Amino acid sequence: MAERSQQVLLAEGLARQGRIAPAVTACYQALRADERDPLVHCLLGGLMLEEGFCEQAATSAARAIEIDPGCAAAYFVLGLAYDRMGGMWDRSVLVWQELAEVVPDLATAYVQLGEALCAASFADEAVAAWRRALEIDPREPRAMYHLAVAALKREGMATALPGFRKAGELDPSQDEFFFVLTGYDVDGLPTLGMTEIEADRTSRLRAAHAFAANDELFKAAELIRLVLGEHADDIEAISLMAHLYLKQESVNEAMACALRALTLSTHTPTAVYALGVAFARRPALADHAAKLFSVLTTMAAGHAMPHVLHAESLLALQRYSNAGEAYRAALALDPGCVRALFGQAAVALTVGDHTGAEWAIRRAAYHDIRRRGYFWGPYDAAAGGREQ
Repeated sequence: MAERSQQVLLAEGLARQGRIAPAVTACYQALRADERDPLVHCLLGGLMLEEGFCEQAATSAARAIEIDPGCAAAYFVLGLAYDRMGGMWDRSVLVWQELAEVVPDLATAYVQLGEALCAASFADEAVAAWRRALEIDPREPRAMYHLAVAALKREGMATALPGFRKAGELDPSQDEFFFVLTGYDVDGLPTLGMTEIEADRTSRLRAAHAFAANDELFKAAELIRLVLGEHADDIEAISLMAHLYLKQESVNEAMACALRALTLSTHTPTAVYALGVAFARRPALADHAAKLFSVLTTMAAGHAMPHVLHAESLLALQRYSNAGEAYRAALALDPGCVRALFGQAAVALTVGDHTGAEWAIRRAAYHDIRRRGYFWGPYDAAAGGREQ
């Protein structure tokens, strides 16, 4: 297939930088050279959607699909445009169904399909779509959040709480917060081979945090054991081991490590976090979890996640009004916190505020789409295929 022109590459580069207006201009210039380039129509639609021009976005995306019925990114743009215009759920459902046919193993297609079906009042079909998303990708947090909300509507909070807890564990923002508490810039730490790591405490701990952040848990644990073999009371190592146990669902061991760290120093935010999370996984200890997360909101002032964790523990205690206050505090710090928005929806449903719940869920979906870059993944896949 023909390579993309310099004008198309310029448009893509500007779009990635967030320079929408010059990117749109570059798209129109590229279309003057080749009006039948589906990726340019798709990119133009994505840019229009970013600026809130949903009708223009839909027109461009539909044109891209007309030229190339296999353009997955264009289906995203078209489906989202219909979703955001409102009142077009029948069209939206069809688009997401078509995307699921074009890319059968794409969990996000079923997440979006479920949201469109739910908005169209097909609740049972929506639940089936979200379950299908989890069959494809068991670590899809948004599908799990939606199933928890559906359980809350049908059977109440007691049934829904495990789903909310599991969705929170799948959401990457919680692990990101833990590493913020550690003080290590895990994005800037190379994951070296085990034989390349210097045999000193600092090097081993840095590498252990990098391995843990990349879910290489056994390598991280091996390094921590080496550190503890020489420094048995190393608080950072013990706290990181508690986190690793939590990742492996070993709650009792995580509690033991966190308690050990806190006996050495009560001012250890990573240990407070780990113990709070461990308590939260034991329903009978929800009150203890709430107290620890309340302390963490002070220790990590300025971060939304401790407020979210505090709110979830309050939900478990059926203190819905207090939970709502905690979610509002989280959203004041981070208006795009997906987890807090789904939690806010849960609180709204406990008082029968379905309109407020629907608004919060739609905002959660909007921010989740932005943070996870759903458009660029399929777009880059298509662009890469054209260059082969």
